[in-house]
Amino acid sequence: MTLGSGYRYLMASVARGDAGGLTSSPLAAYYSEPGTPPGRFVGSGLSGLDGGRGIVSGSTVSEEHLWRMLGMLQDPVTGHSLGRAPGAERAAYVDALKRERKAPQTVAGFDLTFSAPKSVSVAWGLADEETRRRIYAAHIAATEFVIGYAERNVFATRTGRGGVVSEDVRGVMAAAFDHWDSRAGDPQLHTHVVVFNRVQAVSDGRWRTLDSKALFRASVGLSELYNGVLADLVTRDLGYGWDPERRRHSPVEKWEVAGVGEALRAEFSQRTTEIDAAKDLLVADFVNAHGRQPTPREVLQMRQRATLETRPPKELKALGELARHWRARAQPFVGDAAQAWAATLAGRNDLPLLWAGDLAEAMLEEAARVSLEIVSGKRSTFTRANVFAEALRQIQGVRFASPDERTVVAERITALGIGQAVALTPPDLGYVPDELRRPDGSSRFRPRDSELFTTQALVDAEERLLAAGRAVDGPAVDEANAAAVRTVDLPGRDHPLSAEQASAVCRVAASGRVLDVLVGPAGAGKSTAMAGIRAVWESQHGPGSVVGLAPSAAAAEVLSEAVGVPTENTTKWLAEAARQPARLVELDGLRAALDRASPTLRTRTLMRRARQLSDDIDRWRLRPGQLVIVDEASMSGTFELDSLTAYARTAGAKVLLVGDWAQLSPVAAGGAFKLVVTDRGDAPELLDVRRFRHEWERDASLRLRLGAKGVAGEYVRQGRVRGGDRESMLDELFANWTDDVSAGRRSLMVAADTATVADLNRRARAYAVAEGRVAESGVTVGDGSVIGVGDLVVTRQNQRDLGSSGWVKNGDQWVVTRVGRDGSLRLRRDSGGGVAHLQAEYISAHVELGYATTAHRAQGRTVDTTHAFVTATTMREPLYVMATRGRECNMLYVDTAYDPDASSSHEAPATVDPTILLEQVLVRSGDDLSATETRAREQAHHNNPARLAAEGAAITTATRARLRHMESEGRAAVREVRGSAFRPSLLLPLKTVPRDSARWQSIITHGPDRGV
Repeated sequence: MTLGSGYRYLMASVARGDAGGLTSSPLAAYYSEPGTPPGRFVGSGLSGLDGGRGIVSGSTVSEEHLWRMLGMLQDPVTGHSLGRAPGAERAAYVDALKRERKAPQTVAGFDLTFSAPKSVSVAWGLADEETRRRIYAAHIAATEFVIGYAERNVFATRTGRGGVVSEDVRGVMAAAFDHWDSRAGDPQLHTHVVVFNRVQAVSDGRWRTLDSKALFRASVGLSELYNGVLADLVTRDLGYGWDPERRRHSPVEKWEVAGVGEALRAEFSQRTTEIDAAKDLLVADFVNAHGRQPTPREVLQMRQRATLETRPPKELKALGELARHWRARAQPFVGDAAQAWAATLAGRNDLPLLWAGDLAEAMLEEAARVSLEIVSGKRSTFTRANVFAEALRQIQGVRFASPDERTVVAERITALGIGQAVALTPPDLGYVPDELRRPDGSSRFRPRDSELFTTQALVDAEERLLAAGRAVDGPAVDEANAAAVRTVDLPGRDHPLSAEQASAVCRVAASGRVLDVLVGPAGAGKSTAMAGIRAVWESQHGPGSVVGLAPSAAAAEVLSEAVGVPTENTTKWLAEAARQPARLVELDGLRAALDRASPTLRTRTLMRRARQLSDDIDRWRLRPGQLVIVDEASMSGTFELDSLTAYARTAGAKVLLVGDWAQLSPVAAGGAFKLVVTDRGDAPELLDVRRFRHEWERDASLRLRLGAKGVAGEYVRQGRVRGGDRESMLDELFANWTDDVSAGRRSLMVAADTATVADLNRRARAYAVAEGRVAESGVTVGDGSVIGVGDLVVTRQNQRDLGSSGWVKNGDQWVVTRVGRDGSLRLRRDSGGGVAHLQAEYISAHVELGYATTAHRAQGRTVDTTHAFVTATTMREPLYVMATRGRECNMLYVDTAYDPDASSSHEAPATVDPTILLEQVLVRSGDDLSATETRAREQAHHNNPARLAAEGAAITTATRARLRHMESEGRAAVREVRGSAFRPSLLLPLKTVPRDSARWQSIITHGPDRGV
C-alpha cells in the first residue's frame, strides 16, 4: 500500500456513528446497522507508540489514526514521524518516448488479507447468530495467532550498508478491518490486516522499514498456517468435520467443511460485478431493439459505457440484510430452514484433537520425507519456507488441540526435512560477533529462511548430465556424409537447410557427444533443423535410427509430423523402459515353458504373450547408434533427462536436447537444459528468426527473449500493445480474435493462468451460442462450464484406449458432435479425421472448453495471429512464448489495473502505464535454475567484495559500540573503587594498558590478578 492510498477504502465500509474504545463483540452490533466494524489495533509493536506509552491491542482505529499511519508514516497518536520522514513528493516526468511517467511511490504498509475457506464462509453466513459469533471468534483468533507467529519468525528489518544486517523487530503495529462479503456480494468472511511499514529493531529500538522480501517468502506458509489453525479452532468449538478435495489444475488438496457441498459453494463464488450487470442490461436492450445479439466489438463498446455509468458509491448493508439475502439464494440447495441446515454441520468431526507429543517420531520423519520429496519435485532449489508450507499441507487433515501444537509439529517436520537437504548457500565461516547473532546463534547477515537448498539426488543427476554432455565417446556421423546430405533438399520438402541450420546439423551429427544440445529461439527453424539431423543421421545409421520424444503427447505428435519419425511422450517412454527388466524375466519364463510345451490352446496363448512381450521389448529399448531427439527440452525435468541419458549411455545411443532455455520451464525440477548448454560454452545455436512477417519483429523478439531494456517500447510503437482494466482488455482481446477467425486466420487466445483462459472460453462459448453455432444446453464439466454440440474442447489427460485415427491425448482439440443422455460426448478432431466417444467420468475431470489456451499449451505452436493477456504477475518466459506464436501479428493486452485479490478487495486498484508494466514483467524471470548454477550464484554473492565490505563495516560498528559500552562500564568501575584500599593495585595496571585493548577490559572485569 503506497503512501496516502488505501485508508479511504478501509474507512468507507465502516458503519458511521461508531464510538471509540475496544471492538471485542462486533457481530451483534452490526447485524442491523449498515457497514462493518471499525478497525482495531493489533500487534505487539503497539507498545512503542504514543511516546513509549503504547496503544492497547483491540482499541479502535480512527480515520485520523489511519491517515497518520498510511498517509504520513507517523505515530497514530502523537503525529511524530517514525523513522525517516517521507521525502518531498517527486513529480511525474516525461521519458525518452515522450510518455508521462508517474514518480515512484513510498510503501506505507502491507495489506495481509486473511480469508476463510469458502465452506467456512458459507456456514458462517447461513448459521444462527450464536454459531456465527463462534465462527467469527475462531477466525479472529486464527488471524491474530498467525500475526504473532510472524512477529516471532518472519517480520524483520534491515540495517547496515546496503541492508546487510537482518534485524529482529519488536513486533509490528497493524490495523485490522473485518468484512463480511466479497465484491460480488457473496458471503466471504475476511480480515484486512494492514501492517504499517515501520518497525522497531530489537538491537537499538530505532524505527525502520519492514523487510518485504522476508514477508513475501513466508506468505504461502502463513496462509497454510491460518487455514490449519482456523480448522482446529472451529472443530474444537463446534465439532466441524473436514473433507479433502482435489483442485482441477493443482495437485494440492483443499480442505472444506464436511457437508457444505460443491454446488452450494459455487453458488456463493460469483464473479459478477456492478459493471457486468450494467453491461448485461445494455446487451438485453440491444437485442430487443435490433433483434440480434451484438457483435463482440459492440459488446466492448457496451462495457465501456457501463463502466462510465457505474460510478455511484457502494451501498453499505447490514449483516442481517446480507444474511437474509444469502439464505434466499441458498434455498434451492438447503431448503427453507438454512439455519437448521447449518446446525447439522456441527458434531461431524470424528478425529481426536492431538498434542504434539501424540505423534511418533517415525510419523514425523515420514511426513518430512514426503514434504521434501514434493518440494524438490516441483523445483530444483528451495528454501526452508517452502518446506514449512508443505509440512503444514501434510498435516492439514490432522486436528490439533491448540495452534501452538500445530506449529510445533510443523516446525519439527521442517527441521527433519531440511536436515536431509543439501545447502547451496555457503555458510558464514568468518568472524561474526555476538551482537550480530540471533539468540539461536544464527548470523544476522543471513535473513531468516533465505538460504537455498536442494537434494543430493538432484545434485547427482546434474553431475551425471554434465558428464554426459562432456563425453565424446558416443555415436556420430562422418563429416563427409553430413556435408553431402546437408546440400540436398530435405525429405518431403522442396528446399535444403539454410547455411546456419546446416552448420548446426553438422556440428551435432559429428560431435560424438553422448548428450548434445541445439538451441534456438522461437521461430528460428528448429523443426527444419531436426528434420535435417534425421536425414544426416539415417544416411549413416540407417532408417529407424532416430527416435523422437517430447514433454507431452500432443507435442510428440507435432514433432512426428515435423521430423517424420516415431515419437512418444517422454514420461510414457521412461515408464515403459523401466518395465523392460520385468518383461525380460517374463519372456525368459515363457520361453522355458514353451520349450517343454506340447501343442495346446494354452501353448498358443503363451506364444501370443511371448510375441507381444518381444514386440514391446523391441519397441521400448534403445539400440547402439540410435539418436534420441528430445524436443522442447527446456520443459523436461532434470530427473527425466538423467534417466533417459542413462538408458542411452547403456545402449550406446546419443541424446540430443532441442529447445530454448528462454522459454518455459517444466512443472518439475528443471534447469538441466540450460545447465548443459551453459557448460558447453559453444553450443550449436540458431539465431536467424524466420517466423515473423515483419522484419522489426524478428529483432524485437530476440530482445524480448532476453528482457532487453526498451523492447517494450518497440512493441508499443508498433501498435502491438493495448492497456486497460481486466474486463475491458478481455473484451477487446476476444473481439479482435473473433475478427481474425471470421477472416479465416488461424488465431490463438492465450493467457498465462487458467482462470483467465476460463474467462475467455466462457466469452467465446456465449458468443457462439448467441450466433446459433453451438447448442446452449449440454454437460457441465469440472470447472463449471457447460459444453454442448458445436463447442471446441480440449482433452487434458492421455487415454490410449479411446479415439480412432490416434488416441486421446492431453492437449488434443476436438469439436463436439453429440451429447449423450448419460453425459457422454461424441467428438471429432478439430483438424479433421478421427473421432472419440468419451464417458461422463472422463469428461467431468479432463475436458475443458478449448477456444483459449495457456502459455504452456501454446509453446511449440505456430499460427497466423495471437492475442495474449498480460498481468502484473506474468513472468518473462510466458510473455515471450505468448508474443511469438503468430506469423502475422502478436497482440498484447495488458491489465493495467491488476487486482491481486479481486474477491475481497474493496477499492479499484491504481492503474499502471502498460509500457511500465511490460518492462516490469521483462525483468522478472521465472525459469527454474539448476542446483549447480544456483550454488555458483550463491557463492559469488557470498564472496562479492561489496557485500564483504558491508559486513566488515557492520562488524566494525558493532565492535566499536561494544568497546564504548565497555569503556563506560570501566569508568564506572574506577569511580566505584576510588578511596578503596585496593585502588592502587587496580589503577596501576590500568595506567600501563591501552584502553581499547582486550586486556584493559579484562582488568576492569576480573581485576588485576586475573586480567591477562
